[in-house]
Amino acid sequence: MKTLPKKKINPKADPREALIDAVIKLAAEGGIERISVRTVIAEAEGVSTDVYLYRLFGGKEKLLSDAFLREDKRLAEETERRSSVLWEENLPFESRMRYLWNTVWHYLTDRHERDCLFLTRYYYCSFCEEDTISSHRAIWEPLSEKWQAVFPGADTARLAEIFFTSILTAAFPVCQGRAKNDSITAENGFQTLNGIFSFWAENALRKQSVNA
Repeated sequence: MKTLPKKKINPKADPREALIDAVIKLAAEGGIERISVRTVIAEAEGVSTDVYLYRLFGGKEKLLSDAFLREDKRLAEETERRSSVLWEENLPFESRMRYLWNTVWHYLTDRHERDCLFLTRYYYCSFCEEDTISSHRAIWEPLSEKWQAVFPGADTARLAEIFFTSILTAAFPVCQGRAKNDSITAENGFQTLNGIFSFWAENALRKQSVNA
């Protein structure tokens, strides 16, 4: 497995952030199932007792959920920030989508490998409950609403979910060290996604032609 750089933790960080950072590190390195309250406390910087964990989260399951939603929000915000390229009408649509894919790809595989591993493992594990999924959808809703202007008539909430799962699935083996982090791997992941998004972009153009 790929050796990940230690995630920097602010020594002045509050216990909540320290516990979240710890659970992400443990999940990325050893998987969700191996995490226990004891291992989290042993890992969390500046936290020496499980009192903080139970006081702040009520238990391990809520800690995992809150950790997922924190990183999920960061990924959604990065995707939304990079999505401005979709309005660049002077570029072919495929080039716009490729830019969006590649910038979010590098966000995960070059700077946030540990977060990618955690997000993917938690999202597909038995601990991920419906309440967490509902919160996840709400986090991505602002992006999906903006995408309505690019993909009118499409289920953009579904498109946002496809983007989320596609890029995590493609980046996961890279962050594990099982696949190369190169342009070929990134392009293969992009091509899997591009057909779906291109269909809805072409559908939007057809509607514009009819209405013109």
